[in-house]
Amino acid sequence: MINQLLRDAFLKAGEMTGKDSLNGRAEFIAESIWEESKFQISPKSLIRYYKREFTPTRETQNFLAIFLGFETYEEYVLASTAKKEKVMIEEVGRKPVTHSKRKRLSILLLLIPVIGISAYVGYTGGIEKCMTWDENHYIEKRCTGAAVETALNPYLLENFKKIQVTDTTTFFKNGEVQVWYDKSNNQLDFFTAPGIHPENGKTLKPITKYMVEKYIRN
Repeated sequence: MINQLLRDAFLKAGEMTGKDSLNGRAEFIAESIWEESKFQISPKSLIRYYKREFTPTRETQNFLAIFLGFETYEEYVLASTAKKEKVMIEEVGRKPVTHSKRKRLSILLLLIPVIGISAYVGYTGGIEKCMTWDENHYIEKRCTGAAVETALNPYLLENFKKIQVTDTTTFFKNGEVQVWYDKSNNQLDFFTAPGIHPENGKTLKPITKYMVEKYIRN
């Protein structure tokens, strides 16, 4: 995942500057990190990290994650993992499902970890099950091919809810995150499980103490 972090950072630098050279992109990354966080890292070091000659320290990993719009490296890992799993499920979902393939498809989906629970497309009496988002939670329904439908995921169906938070909300329990969020157009949405925002498709981020203090308890 560290290699992916560096690839994403150099890709973003290329998109923002139009520069093709590693040195040009590395200089932009180094300057951006310094301007935003006052953390100094040389372009030469970034290139050596990119070429896998050395492994960046955890501190450097965190600042690269900040450059990509995350608060920590751990947050970047969670978001990247969720995004990859979503793509895998969508790829499977686009393939025609015949009667002979249903059993193998169910097994394949059970092998794809989504939010720590195996996701699968459920079948009851040969009827494919889907779910749709209804204001603040998912509801189960028979698949009709509508664009708003997604493959049935029992974990999300049971645990994924959009909530209103207050200063008394339990954001952490035994050191574990209990709330995830998305901030778009200056609006914060909060959810009870990790995953993809059902309305805008963005990967949710785990709540942090900084976010709680700045936006909720302030």
